[in-house]
Amino acid sequence: MQLREIPLNDLRVNRANDRHGELENETAAIAWLFNMREAHMRNLAKDIVEQGAIYEPPLVSADNGVFTVFDGNRRVTCLKLLCEPTRAPTTQLQDFFSELRKKWVGPFPEKVTCHVENDRDRLDSILFRRHTGSQNGVGQST
Repeated sequence: MQLREIPLNDLRVNRANDRHGELENETAAIAWLFNMREAHMRNLAKDIVEQGAIYEPPLVSADNGVFTVFDGNRRVTCLKLLCEPTRAPTTQLQDFFSELRKKWVGPFPEKVTCHVENDRDRLDSILFRRHTGSQNGVGQST
């Protein structure tokens, strides 16, 4: 496992996330998250601002200097929209993120600590353990 500080601009919300399948681009993936889970996304963004950080490093894979997020798309999306509120899918959300950003205490993070994993089999193994329940103790327990 390699933990690495990655510039927020080099992280890409996964447009082919298992939750939604293949979408056109990162913008479409961000829009999907808000179409399907707006209340959760707003609450997560508020928590990130209140805490001044995210606690779980996103799981990413590198490809030519760009890092696709395999786990942590909601966290990364919130950070991206706090950094650049105009990227939010609606003017209402743009206003929300703009106002929320004003509450950030201290310097806004330009880099995010991420778990970098480039072996696809290992990525799938990690995701399986995180996203398919406790599996008799192998996976994450609630």
